[in-house]
Amino acid sequence: MSKILIVDDNEDVREIVSEIVRSIDQEPVLASGGLEGLRLAEEVMPDLVILDINMPDMDGWNVLRRMKEDGLTDHMKVMMLTATADIGADIFGLQDVIYGYIRKPFDNTELAERLLEAIDGKAESALLTKLSRDMMVRAGYSYVVRERKPIRSYDMFVDVVASGVQGLCVSRDHPQLIRQQYDLETVPIIWLSNKLGKAYVNPANIGILKDTIVRFVEKADDSVVLINGIEFLMVNNDFNKVIRMVHHVTEAVMEKRSRLIISVDPRALDSREMALLERNMEVVDAGDNAPVKYI
Repeated sequence: MSKILIVDDNEDVREIVSEIVRSIDQEPVLASGGLEGLRLAEEVMPDLVILDINMPDMDGWNVLRRMKEDGLTDHMKVMMLTATADIGADIFGLQDVIYGYIRKPFDNTELAERLLEAIDGKAESALLTKLSRDMMVRAGYSYVVRERKPIRSYDMFVDVVASGVQGLCVSRDHPQLIRQQYDLETVPIIWLSNKLGKAYVNPANIGILKDTIVRFVEKADDSVVLINGIEFLMVNNDFNKVIRMVHHVTEAVMEKRSRLIISVDPRALDSREMALLERNMEVVDAGDNAPVKYI
């Protein structure tokens, strides 16, 4: 088992990366800043260091420069963690000790592959399959998936349901089409439609929809909810009503350690509306068919 030192002042980033490290059966060591990271690098002598660049106490370049001067980089690989594509002039004199770069936001599965490659030159497919299933949608979290078509959100939902979690799908797509395309024969599907029927919910009856979702979350031992059609709800209701519904559902999700996935076309909302929708939620920027990226 290799030791991987994660140096980042962002607690959420440390938590996500440490979970990825554990999922590939390696040992994470955490540092909340550059000074602590430098100290732990000397004490622990990890096999690999994941080093954030922008940190308040000592930035990643200065940490790396000190590590090089002290000879630490002769015994460990260093990957720089950065949110910018412009590295700038700070890299001068350090190119030879940088194993690679990890861009924020990063794809969890891709990061796991790169860590395994850095450690032993290969990626274990079984571990990556487990990572995709268990980590992409975490219990107690809600996700907004930015996408023009509901592709990534359905993939995330199906992955969680396939692992044995109870699912509820709320969608503008016809239930029969969803069942055929995603093999969700036993998953309850609520169709957002103006038609009358047992499995239909009028989009204007947002209170009924909220109560239905919250009841499902509260009764299920382990659950995931997908909402595809949030734009349709906003057309048929006051925007603030939809946001209040979402906040009620996210509170239930956090309390019961459920999961919520909301697919949204960012072209349909203005910046203020997107900000309100994404508040207290994880954002997945899927693009058209891009891999999942956690922000």
